[in-house]
Amino acid sequence: MKASDYVYCDHAAGAPCRPEARAEWAAYATHEYANPGAHHPLAYLARRKLIELHERAAGVLGVDPREIVFTSGGTESDLLALRGVMKSALQGRNELVVSGIEHHAVLLEAQRLESEGTVVHYAPVTRDGVVDLDALKALVGPRTALVSVMYANNETGVVQPVRQVAEIARRAGARYHCDAVQAFGKVELKPRELGCDLMSLAGAKFGGPKGTGLLYNQMNSRLVPVIVGGPQEWGLRAGTEDLPGMAAMTVAMELAERERSGLWERVAAIRDALERRLVEGLGANVRLNGAGAPRLPNISNISFLHIEGQAMAIELGEQGFCVGLGSACAPGETDPSHVLAAMGLSWEDAIGCIRVSFGPDITEAQARRLGDLCIANYRNLRGLG
Repeated sequence: MKASDYVYCDHAAGAPCRPEARAEWAAYATHEYANPGAHHPLAYLARRKLIELHERAAGVLGVDPREIVFTSGGTESDLLALRGVMKSALQGRNELVVSGIEHHAVLLEAQRLESEGTVVHYAPVTRDGVVDLDALKALVGPRTALVSVMYANNETGVVQPVRQVAEIARRAGARYHCDAVQAFGKVELKPRELGCDLMSLAGAKFGGPKGTGLLYNQMNSRLVPVIVGGPQEWGLRAGTEDLPGMAAMTVAMELAERERSGLWERVAAIRDALERRLVEGLGANVRLNGAGAPRLPNISNISFLHIEGQAMAIELGEQGFCVGLGSACAPGETDPSHVLAAMGLSWEDAIGCIRVSFGPDITEAQARRLGDLCIANYRNLRGLG
Protein backbone atom coordinates (compact mmCIF):
# COMPACT_ATOMS: atom_id res chain seq x y z
CA MET A 1 0.00 0.00 0.00
CA LYS A 2 1.08 3.58 -0.68
CA ALA A 3 1.14 6.16 2.10
CA SER A 4 -1.94 7.79 0.59
CA ASP A 5 -3.86 4.52 0.95
CA TYR A 6 -3.72 4.66 4.75
CA VAL A 7 -6.05 6.52 7.07
CA TYR A 8 -3.72 8.24 9.52
CA CYS A 9 -5.10 8.20 13.06
CA ASP A 10 -1.94 8.99 15.03
CA HIS A 11 -1.90 12.81 14.99
CA ALA A 12 -0.98 12.91 18.69
CA ALA A 13 2.38 11.40 17.74
CA GLY A 14 2.96 13.80 14.86
CA ALA A 15 0.77 15.70 12.41
CA PRO A 16 1.54 16.05 8.70
CA CYS A 17 3.50 19.18 7.83
CA ARG A 18 1.16 21.72 6.28
CA PRO A 19 1.86 22.75 2.66
CA GLU A 20 2.01 26.39 3.76
CA ALA A 21 4.70 25.49 6.29
CA ARG A 22 6.68 23.54 3.70
CA ALA A 23 6.50 26.48 1.30
CA GLU A 24 7.69 28.88 4.00
CA TRP A 25 10.57 26.58 4.90
CA ALA A 26 11.66 26.41 1.27
CA ALA A 27 11.45 30.20 0.85
CA TYR A 28 13.59 30.84 3.94
CA ALA A 29 16.06 28.09 3.07
CA THR A 30 16.47 29.62 -0.39
CA HIS A 31 16.67 33.30 0.48
CA GLU A 32 17.37 33.70 4.23
CA TYR A 33 20.48 31.54 4.46
CA ALA A 34 22.78 34.06 6.14
CA ASN A 35 23.72 33.65 9.81
CA PRO A 36 21.78 36.29 11.81
CA GLY A 37 24.79 36.73 14.07
CA ALA A 38 27.19 37.76 11.29
CA HIS A 39 28.00 41.34 10.29
CA HIS A 40 27.13 42.10 6.67
CA PRO A 41 23.99 43.18 4.78
CA LEU A 42 22.51 39.69 4.29
CA ALA A 43 23.10 38.85 7.95
CA TYR A 44 21.30 42.04 8.99
CA LEU A 45 18.32 41.02 6.83
CA ALA A 46 18.32 37.58 8.45
CA ARG A 47 18.47 39.22 11.87
CA ARG A 48 15.42 41.31 11.00
CA LYS A 49 13.55 38.15 9.94
CA LEU A 50 14.52 36.50 13.24
CA ILE A 51 13.06 39.42 15.18
CA GLU A 52 9.88 39.26 13.09
CA LEU A 53 9.46 35.55 13.82
CA HIS A 54 9.68 36.18 17.56
CA GLU A 55 7.07 38.92 17.16
CA ARG A 56 4.70 36.72 15.15
CA ALA A 57 4.94 33.73 17.50
CA ALA A 58 4.47 36.05 20.47
CA GLY A 59 1.43 37.58 18.79
CA VAL A 60 -0.27 34.18 18.56
CA LEU A 61 0.28 33.55 22.28
CA GLY A 62 -0.38 37.12 23.42
CA VAL A 63 3.05 37.57 25.01
CA ASP A 64 6.18 39.70 24.60
CA PRO A 65 8.57 38.66 21.78
CA ARG A 66 11.42 38.49 24.30
CA GLU A 67 9.51 35.72 26.08
CA ILE A 68 9.78 33.36 23.09
CA VAL A 69 12.70 30.91 22.99
CA PHE A 70 12.77 28.81 19.82
CA THR A 71 13.89 25.21 20.39
CA SER A 72 14.11 21.89 18.55
CA GLY A 73 10.77 20.64 19.89
CA GLY A 74 8.70 19.81 22.94
CA THR A 75 11.31 17.61 24.56
CA GLU A 76 13.97 20.29 24.54
CA SER A 77 11.47 22.90 25.70
CA ASP A 78 10.46 20.71 28.65
CA LEU A 79 14.08 20.02 29.54
CA LEU A 80 15.00 23.73 29.39
CA ALA A 81 12.03 24.59 31.61
CA LEU A 82 12.76 22.00 34.30
CA ARG A 83 16.54 22.09 34.34
CA GLY A 84 16.67 25.81 33.64
CA VAL A 85 14.47 26.65 36.62
CA MET A 86 15.82 24.11 39.09
CA LYS A 87 19.45 25.02 38.43
CA SER A 88 18.70 28.72 38.87
CA ALA A 89 16.38 28.36 41.88
CA LEU A 90 16.97 30.42 44.98
CA GLN A 91 18.65 28.76 47.93
CA GLY A 92 16.12 26.83 49.97
CA ARG A 93 13.91 26.04 46.98
CA ASN A 94 15.18 22.70 45.76
CA GLU A 95 11.88 20.86 45.27
CA LEU A 96 10.12 20.02 42.02
CA VAL A 97 6.49 18.84 41.77
CA VAL A 98 5.23 17.03 38.67
CA SER A 99 2.13 14.97 37.99
CA GLY A 100 2.39 11.22 37.53
CA ILE A 101 1.02 11.43 33.98
CA GLU A 102 3.54 13.84 32.45
CA HIS A 103 5.26 13.13 29.16
CA HIS A 104 8.50 11.19 29.51
CA ALA A 105 10.39 14.35 28.54
CA VAL A 106 9.32 15.76 31.91
CA LEU A 107 9.42 12.57 33.97
CA LEU A 108 12.86 11.42 32.84
CA GLU A 109 14.35 14.88 33.35
CA ALA A 110 12.74 14.96 36.81
CA GLN A 111 14.44 11.64 37.57
CA ARG A 112 17.78 12.99 36.36
CA LEU A 113 17.42 16.09 38.52
CA GLU A 114 16.49 13.84 41.43
CA SER A 115 19.74 11.91 41.00
CA GLU A 116 21.56 15.27 41.23
CA GLY A 117 19.95 16.26 44.52
CA THR A 118 16.63 17.83 43.60
CA VAL A 119 13.71 16.66 45.74
CA VAL A 120 10.94 15.53 43.38
CA HIS A 121 7.31 14.95 44.33
CA TYR A 122 4.85 13.14 42.04
CA ALA A 123 1.23 14.26 42.29
CA PRO A 124 -1.35 11.50 41.79
CA VAL A 125 -4.34 11.63 39.46
CA THR A 126 -7.92 10.43 39.66
CA ARG A 127 -9.22 7.37 37.81
CA ASP A 128 -10.25 9.72 35.02
CA GLY A 129 -6.67 10.98 34.69
CA VAL A 130 -7.12 14.44 36.23
CA VAL A 131 -4.47 15.67 38.64
CA ASP A 132 -5.70 15.49 42.25
CA LEU A 133 -5.67 19.15 43.29
CA ASP A 134 -5.87 18.44 47.02
CA ALA A 135 -2.89 16.08 46.80
CA LEU A 136 -1.02 18.60 44.65
CA LYS A 137 -1.67 21.37 47.15
CA ALA A 138 -0.23 19.22 49.92
CA LEU A 139 2.98 18.68 47.94
CA VAL A 140 3.61 22.31 46.99
CA GLY A 141 5.18 24.46 49.69
CA PRO A 142 7.84 27.05 50.55
CA ARG A 143 10.64 24.82 49.25
CA THR A 144 9.00 24.26 45.86
CA ALA A 145 10.78 25.97 42.96
CA LEU A 146 8.67 24.62 40.09
CA VAL A 147 5.38 22.84 39.46
CA SER A 148 5.06 21.09 36.08
CA VAL A 149 1.62 19.86 35.04
CA MET A 150 0.66 19.45 31.37
CA TYR A 151 -2.36 21.11 29.75
CA ALA A 152 -3.70 17.92 28.18
CA ASN A 153 -2.37 14.39 28.35
CA ASN A 154 -0.78 13.03 25.19
CA GLU A 155 -2.20 9.52 25.69
CA THR A 156 -5.75 10.14 26.90
CA GLY A 157 -6.37 13.72 25.81
CA VAL A 158 -7.61 14.53 29.33
CA VAL A 159 -7.47 18.27 30.00
CA GLN A 160 -5.98 19.33 33.33
CA PRO A 161 -7.25 22.14 35.62
CA VAL A 162 -4.29 24.35 34.71
CA ARG A 163 -5.64 27.61 36.15
CA GLN A 164 -6.06 25.99 39.57
CA VAL A 165 -2.61 24.41 39.29
CA ALA A 166 -1.13 27.80 38.46
CA GLU A 167 -2.83 29.34 41.48
CA ILE A 168 -1.49 26.62 43.79
CA ALA A 169 2.03 27.28 42.51
CA ARG A 170 1.66 31.07 42.75
CA ARG A 171 0.46 30.99 46.35
CA ALA A 172 3.55 29.01 47.33
CA GLY A 173 5.87 31.39 45.48
CA ALA A 174 6.76 28.68 42.94
CA ARG A 175 6.81 28.89 39.17
CA TYR A 176 4.46 26.91 36.96
CA HIS A 177 5.49 25.11 33.76
CA CYS A 178 2.78 23.83 31.42
CA ASP A 179 3.59 21.28 28.72
CA ALA A 180 0.97 22.34 26.14
CA VAL A 181 2.40 20.30 23.27
CA GLN A 182 -0.80 18.32 22.65
CA ALA A 183 -3.22 21.14 23.34
CA PHE A 184 -2.07 23.97 21.08
CA GLY A 185 -4.29 24.50 18.06
CA LYS A 186 -7.22 22.64 19.62
CA VAL A 187 -8.00 24.91 22.58
CA GLU A 188 -7.27 28.55 23.29
CA LEU A 189 -3.83 28.92 24.86
CA LYS A 190 -2.71 32.22 26.28
CA PRO A 191 0.02 31.61 28.88
CA ARG A 192 -0.60 34.82 30.79
CA GLU A 193 -4.34 34.18 31.07
CA LEU A 194 -3.68 30.65 32.33
CA GLY A 195 -1.11 31.84 34.87
CA CYS A 196 1.82 29.98 33.30
CA ASP A 197 5.39 31.12 33.87
CA LEU A 198 6.65 28.68 31.24
CA MET A 199 4.90 26.80 28.42
CA SER A 200 6.21 24.25 25.92
CA LEU A 201 5.01 23.84 22.31
CA ALA A 202 6.11 21.54 19.46
CA GLY A 203 5.60 22.31 15.78
CA ALA A 204 5.16 18.65 14.81
CA LYS A 205 1.81 18.49 16.62
CA PHE A 206 0.04 21.27 14.70
CA GLY A 207 1.37 21.13 11.15
CA GLY A 208 4.88 22.51 11.56
CA PRO A 209 8.03 20.56 10.71
CA LYS A 210 9.45 18.01 13.12
CA GLY A 211 12.42 19.35 15.03
CA THR A 212 10.79 22.70 15.79
CA GLY A 213 9.34 24.05 19.02
CA LEU A 214 9.40 26.88 21.49
CA LEU A 215 9.39 27.65 25.17
CA TYR A 216 7.44 30.59 26.51
CA ASN A 217 9.48 31.98 29.38
CA GLN A 218 7.82 34.74 31.38
CA MET A 219 9.95 37.88 31.41
CA ASN A 220 11.09 37.76 35.03
CA SER A 221 11.61 33.97 35.02
CA ARG A 222 15.32 33.25 35.37
CA LEU A 223 16.71 30.19 33.56
CA VAL A 224 20.09 28.51 33.30
CA PRO A 225 20.68 27.50 29.65
CA VAL A 226 20.97 23.83 28.80
CA ILE A 227 22.66 24.24 25.41
CA VAL A 228 25.62 26.60 25.78
CA GLY A 229 28.10 27.99 23.29
CA GLY A 230 26.67 31.29 22.11
CA PRO A 231 24.30 34.16 22.89
CA GLN A 232 21.41 33.10 20.64
CA GLU A 233 17.78 33.14 21.84
CA TRP A 234 18.45 35.63 24.63
CA GLY A 235 21.39 33.54 25.79
CA LEU A 236 19.12 30.58 26.58
CA ARG A 237 19.66 28.37 23.53
CA ALA A 238 23.05 28.47 21.82
CA GLY A 239 23.57 27.60 18.17
CA THR A 240 22.95 29.24 14.80
CA GLU A 241 19.25 29.92 14.54
CA ASP A 242 17.23 27.62 12.26
CA LEU A 243 15.35 30.37 10.43
CA PRO A 244 13.59 28.04 7.94
CA GLY A 245 12.32 25.80 10.74
CA MET A 246 11.28 28.76 12.90
CA ALA A 247 9.44 30.36 9.97
CA ALA A 248 7.64 27.15 9.01
CA MET A 249 6.52 26.52 12.59
CA THR A 250 5.36 30.12 13.01
CA VAL A 251 3.19 29.89 9.88
CA ALA A 252 1.70 26.64 11.20
CA MET A 253 1.04 28.34 14.56
CA GLU A 254 -0.78 31.23 12.94
CA LEU A 255 -2.92 28.97 10.76
CA ALA A 256 -3.73 26.53 13.58
CA GLU A 257 -4.90 29.38 15.80
CA ARG A 258 -6.87 31.05 13.00
CA GLU A 259 -8.68 27.83 12.06
CA ARG A 260 -9.17 26.48 15.57
CA SER A 261 -12.63 27.86 16.29
CA GLY A 262 -15.27 25.47 14.98
CA LEU A 263 -12.81 23.11 13.29
CA TRP A 264 -12.55 20.58 16.08
CA GLU A 265 -16.23 20.40 17.03
CA ARG A 266 -16.85 18.21 13.99
CA VAL A 267 -13.89 15.98 14.89
CA ALA A 268 -15.14 15.62 18.48
CA ALA A 269 -18.53 14.47 17.21
CA ILE A 270 -16.87 11.86 14.99
CA ARG A 271 -14.66 10.67 17.87
CA ASP A 272 -17.69 10.38 20.16
CA ALA A 273 -19.61 8.41 17.53
CA LEU A 274 -16.67 5.99 17.22
CA GLU A 275 -16.65 5.43 20.97
CA ARG A 276 -20.41 4.82 21.05
CA ARG A 277 -20.07 2.30 18.24
CA LEU A 278 -17.37 0.39 20.15
CA VAL A 279 -19.42 0.29 23.36
CA GLU A 280 -22.50 -0.85 21.47
CA GLY A 281 -20.53 -3.58 19.72
CA LEU A 282 -18.30 -4.81 22.54
CA GLY A 283 -20.00 -3.72 25.76
CA ALA A 284 -17.96 -4.47 28.88
CA ASN A 285 -15.07 -5.74 26.77
CA VAL A 286 -13.99 -2.20 25.96
CA ARG A 287 -12.93 0.62 28.29
CA LEU A 288 -12.73 4.29 27.27
CA ASN A 289 -9.94 5.70 29.40
CA GLY A 290 -10.45 9.26 30.59
CA ALA A 291 -13.87 9.61 28.97
CA GLY A 292 -15.37 10.87 32.22
CA ALA A 293 -13.22 14.01 32.18
CA PRO A 294 -12.88 16.96 29.76
CA ARG A 295 -10.73 15.87 26.82
CA LEU A 296 -9.18 17.21 23.67
CA PRO A 297 -11.58 16.70 20.75
CA ASN A 298 -9.50 14.29 18.71
CA ILE A 299 -8.03 11.70 21.11
CA SER A 300 -9.58 8.43 22.23
CA ASN A 301 -7.71 6.03 24.51
CA ILE A 302 -9.29 2.59 24.26
CA SER A 303 -8.55 -0.57 26.23
CA PHE A 304 -9.74 -3.80 24.62
CA LEU A 305 -9.95 -6.23 27.50
CA HIS A 306 -8.39 -9.71 27.31
CA ILE A 307 -6.30 -8.98 24.20
CA GLU A 308 -3.11 -7.02 23.51
CA GLY A 309 -3.46 -3.56 22.02
CA GLN A 310 -0.42 -4.23 19.85
CA ALA A 311 -2.25 -7.09 18.15
CA MET A 312 -5.19 -4.79 17.44
CA ALA A 313 -2.89 -2.10 16.07
CA ILE A 314 -1.14 -4.59 13.76
CA GLU A 315 -4.46 -5.83 12.40
CA LEU A 316 -5.68 -2.28 11.81
CA GLY A 317 -2.42 -1.39 10.08
CA GLU A 318 -2.85 -4.26 7.63
CA GLN A 319 -6.39 -2.99 7.02
CA GLY A 320 -5.24 0.54 6.21
CA PHE A 321 -5.56 2.39 9.55
CA CYS A 322 -2.59 3.78 11.47
CA VAL A 323 -3.22 4.03 15.23
CA GLY A 324 -0.95 4.47 18.24
CA LEU A 325 -0.15 2.41 21.31
CA GLY A 326 0.02 5.32 23.74
CA SER A 327 2.98 7.66 23.77
CA ALA A 328 5.28 7.48 20.74
CA CYS A 329 8.11 8.55 23.09
CA ALA A 330 7.73 5.77 25.66
CA PRO A 331 10.88 3.90 26.78
CA GLY A 332 9.60 0.57 25.43
CA GLU A 333 7.15 0.12 22.55
CA THR A 334 5.13 -2.58 24.32
CA ASP A 335 5.49 -1.39 27.92
CA PRO A 336 2.16 -0.77 29.68
CA SER A 337 1.42 2.94 29.84
CA HIS A 338 2.58 4.79 32.96
CA VAL A 339 -0.38 7.12 32.41
CA LEU A 340 -2.91 4.30 32.61
CA ALA A 341 -1.10 2.81 35.60
CA ALA A 342 -1.35 6.16 37.38
CA MET A 343 -5.07 6.13 36.64
CA GLY A 344 -5.40 2.80 38.42
CA LEU A 345 -5.73 0.43 35.46
CA SER A 346 -4.43 -3.09 35.89
CA TRP A 347 -1.52 -4.34 33.81
CA GLU A 348 -3.92 -6.48 31.77
CA ASP A 349 -6.22 -3.57 30.96
CA ALA A 350 -3.33 -1.23 30.17
CA ILE A 351 -1.66 -3.71 27.80
CA GLY A 352 -4.88 -3.87 25.75
CA CYS A 353 -4.77 -0.15 24.97
CA ILE A 354 -4.62 1.66 21.65
CA ARG A 355 -4.72 5.42 21.08
CA VAL A 356 -6.75 6.86 18.22
CA SER A 357 -5.97 10.50 17.46
CA PHE A 358 -7.77 12.07 14.53
CA GLY A 359 -6.72 14.98 12.36
CA PRO A 360 -9.03 17.69 11.03
CA ASP A 361 -9.63 15.81 7.78
CA ILE A 362 -11.13 12.63 9.29
CA THR A 363 -14.50 11.68 7.81
CA GLU A 364 -17.52 10.01 9.38
CA ALA A 365 -17.22 7.11 6.94
CA GLN A 366 -13.58 6.50 7.84
CA ALA A 367 -14.30 6.54 11.57
CA ARG A 368 -17.30 4.24 11.11
CA ARG A 369 -15.13 1.79 9.15
CA LEU A 370 -12.49 1.96 11.89
CA GLY A 371 -15.09 1.11 14.52
CA ASP A 372 -16.39 -1.85 12.53
CA LEU A 373 -12.86 -3.17 12.03
CA CYS A 374 -12.06 -2.85 15.74
CA ILE A 375 -15.14 -4.87 16.65
CA ALA A 376 -14.44 -7.57 14.07
CA ASN A 377 -10.74 -7.76 14.97
CA TYR A 378 -11.52 -8.03 18.65
CA ARG A 379 -13.85 -10.98 18.08
CA ASN A 380 -11.30 -12.71 15.88
CA LEU A 381 -8.42 -12.11 18.30
CA ARG A 382 -10.47 -13.58 21.15
CA GLY A 383 -11.67 -16.46 19.02
CA LEU A 384 -15.26 -15.22 19.18
CA GLY A 385 -15.70 -14.54 15.47
